[in-house]
Amino acid sequence: MTYFRKIIMAATLLMAGSGAWAQTDSLAVQADEDSIGGVQERLLTSKISLLTRAYGDRVALRWLPEDYVSWKFLSGSGVNVLRVDVDNYQVDTVALQLKPLTEQQFKDRYPQSDSLAMVAMGVLYGEGRLGHGQTREKPGSQGANVELNNEQDLSFAYAMLVAEWRPDLAEAMAVGITDRTARRGRTYSYYIQPSTPDFGGKIIFEPGVAEGIVNTPYKAEPYDPQMRYDQVSPRRVGLSWIDTHHSSFEVERREKGQHEWQRLNDKPYVSMVQDEDVDGLIVYSDSVSHEGAWEYRVMGHDAFGTLSDPSPVLNAQIRDIEPPRAPQLKYIVLERPEDDPMARVLAHVVWQLSDTLEQDLEGYMVHYYNERLTGHQWRPLGTELVNPRDTMTTVDVTGLTTGMLTVMAYDNSGNTSMSLAQLIRLTDYKAPAAPDSLKALVLPDGYVILSWQPHAEDTDISYYDVAFTNDPTHDFLLLNQGGIADPVYVDTLALDVNQKYVYYKVRAVDYEGNFGEWSPVIEVLRPHDTPPTVPHLDESWHNDQQGMHMRWVVGTDADMTYHVLYRRLGEQGEWEMLQRWDADSIREAGDFAVTVDDNPPYDQERRYYYMVESHNSTPYVSNSFVVSWLHQGPHFLEIPITLSGAWVEHDGVVRLTWETGTIPQTGSDYYFCVFRKGPADKRFRYMLNVRPEDGEYTDKTLLRAGDAAEYYVSIRFKDGRESRESNVVNVLREK
Repeated sequence: MTYFRKIIMAATLLMAGSGAWAQTDSLAVQADEDSIGGVQERLLTSKISLLTRAYGDRVALRWLPEDYVSWKFLSGSGVNVLRVDVDNYQVDTVALQLKPLTEQQFKDRYPQSDSLAMVAMGVLYGEGRLGHGQTREKPGSQGANVELNNEQDLSFAYAMLVAEWRPDLAEAMAVGITDRTARRGRTYSYYIQPSTPDFGGKIIFEPGVAEGIVNTPYKAEPYDPQMRYDQVSPRRVGLSWIDTHHSSFEVERREKGQHEWQRLNDKPYVSMVQDEDVDGLIVYSDSVSHEGAWEYRVMGHDAFGTLSDPSPVLNAQIRDIEPPRAPQLKYIVLERPEDDPMARVLAHVVWQLSDTLEQDLEGYMVHYYNERLTGHQWRPLGTELVNPRDTMTTVDVTGLTTGMLTVMAYDNSGNTSMSLAQLIRLTDYKAPAAPDSLKALVLPDGYVILSWQPHAEDTDISYYDVAFTNDPTHDFLLLNQGGIADPVYVDTLALDVNQKYVYYKVRAVDYEGNFGEWSPVIEVLRPHDTPPTVPHLDESWHNDQQGMHMRWVVGTDADMTYHVLYRRLGEQGEWEMLQRWDADSIREAGDFAVTVDDNPPYDQERRYYYMVESHNSTPYVSNSFVVSWLHQGPHFLEIPITLSGAWVEHDGVVRLTWETGTIPQTGSDYYFCVFRKGPADKRFRYMLNVRPEDGEYTDKTLLRAGDAAEYYVSIRFKDGRESRESNVVNVLREK
């Protein structure tokens, strides 16, 4: 918002009765020593705001001091108006010691009928303003100073408004001048300064400066203040628009389809509204003679006394918002069959019409109110309007409880009015339906969050009951001591109870005390933190031929889930899961024990370890003691080996080959051992090992002609077991 605009806004507040504007909104501030080089603190700085507008053949200047004190000083001392031709740096004087017209000059130039000129003369020279000793408050007090200050500021604000509306009066008050010596197309800078400094040492003026003004013909910008309207009452319109440059306006209106515009304000309109959140908000109120389509436009007065082009036309549709006259509700008669309290209930409603009926009256409709059922709204009982000349109707009130009834009148513009309401007493015999979608969220710390949905047709539920049991064959017990208002309930379960499940159900109770049906029962796994019962070994034995036999007794916990058998070979081996048993299956069998028969591969050096682990619904597990056996098996294994051998004359070697039967899985690697008894040997000697995948051996030991050698092979395992010897073959070198 420009400074000119701020001054005019202050004027509107003062004329509306606001106080002490200059003390709170003035731009005159007390200088500190740093800003003015150590001058005494009582000095004030005052800025002269300068606006210019070039027209091609002249340049108009308008300036504005900051406050009343500055204005009065400049009015007495005068101002100098200087111009600098930017193109050749020539300094010219537009005016020296420019002062307002004297009182006599005002009287000679303007007639008394010129009210604005009389305002300008009055604020400069008029009598009747407050003086010292004429205030309501004690002279010299703060209240008296505020009164004088308000009087001065009001005079200043009036003067600035008049200067804005009339350029000739701006020049008469020495706050405006037109430079008619400016040449077309030249660029100028203008300066406004006091003709005489304030030698009293109270005010330091900051000159008004406007630089780089090109003297070309003025072209006004399109005026589009973005108007809007609201209908605030029957045939009354509230207009608003945003304008941060103009302070007063002309407002015009015409009925849509008409040609001539009607000026709504006698004098330039100044808005009395100031909104801290919306800068430049202008508000105007207007009344029209009848409903229909109307058009509005505005024009703004600027600081140079120019009226803007009209704004775009705002179309306002003024509706009929005046409600029809309300009928008078006389009485209500209920109809309920005595032999069937669950039957349909009807209400016969009778009312009296007003003395006169509006031409636009559409009809009537009965409405029902019960804060519990309808919130804070009236619910219509029906879908069709009753004829505007009828005085009775029948509505269905089945399922409703005691509440209020009214008859509402409607016109064809959607306006309504309602009769005085009457109490209607109803008794509800219908019980609520069972709640839907009962579910539970179980937390590990023992909290169970139950939630459900009320039946869609039940709108009069007062509270809910929640019941539980640990066994579905037992009686259910109520959990809540009082009614549960919301469809949610939090139950707390003990974590040390040996019950696998807990069962819940819920029902609704309406405001008439009717108990609804129970919902279907849900089964909830009970949370707890008790580890499962530790399994223990009941019997066991071991046989190298048949393996290990074990019988483990497991826990009978209600929430036991499963048991796992683990085995490992050696103390450092990895546990391997051998078998898993479902706890429910064991429970159904009635024998709370599991039998294990395991015949693993033989191992001569390491022991086999066994353990059972039990699991329940908690994160904890229970492990049995570990049992172990050394499962060695027989040392000699009956593995048939058939050995063949021959002398290979061409190579001069003995070639041995063999075949075996099935080799048992012992869990240990093995190899073939070759034994030889030569011509000079008294017994068989071990020669070397042969890998299983080779299956043959070549003996390069030299045999002389006529000599013979005997051979056999056997299998040895790394864990120490070995097979029986193969057949012995005799190999002879004949030549």
